[in-house]
Amino acid sequence: MKKLSFFLLLIGIVVAQSIKIDVRHRIIDEKTVSIVVQIDNKSKRTINHLEGFINIVTDTGKILKEKRLVIIGPNDPALQNKMTVSRSVKIELFDPFPAYKFNVSKITFSGDYRVYTYHPKIGFYRID
Repeated sequence: MKKLSFFLLLIGIVVAQSIKIDVRHRIIDEKTVSIVVQIDNKSKRTINHLEGFINIVTDTGKILKEKRLVIIGPNDPALQNKMTVSRSVKIELFDPFPAYKFNVSKITFSGDYRVYTYHPKIGFYRID
C-alpha cells in the first residue's frame, strides 16, 4: 500500500505542470509569419514578470534565429492562478519552414524577490 501511494504521488508530481506553454504560428504573407505564445498559469502562484526567447529551429536542431519576447512586463497586470496570457510577434519567414519553440528565461512571483526560470521536465528553478 505504501508503494502504491508513493507511485501515485510520484506520477502526480510528474504529470502536473506548473505552466503550460503553447506556441502557434500563422503565415501572414510570403515573407512574414506571426508567432503567438500562450502561457497558462497552473503554478498556484501569481506571476509578476515572465520573459523568454522564441527559437527558430530547423529539422536538424540548428537554431536559425532567437527573438526575445516579454510576456508579462512591468506595466502589465500580474497573471493569477488558472489564468492565461498570450503575446504575438512577427518574424520573417524562413525556407524551409522551421519549428518555433519558446524557452522561458525569467519568472518572478508576487511576494518573492527571487528570480526563477522554467524547464518543462523539472519545473521552476532559482537562478538569482
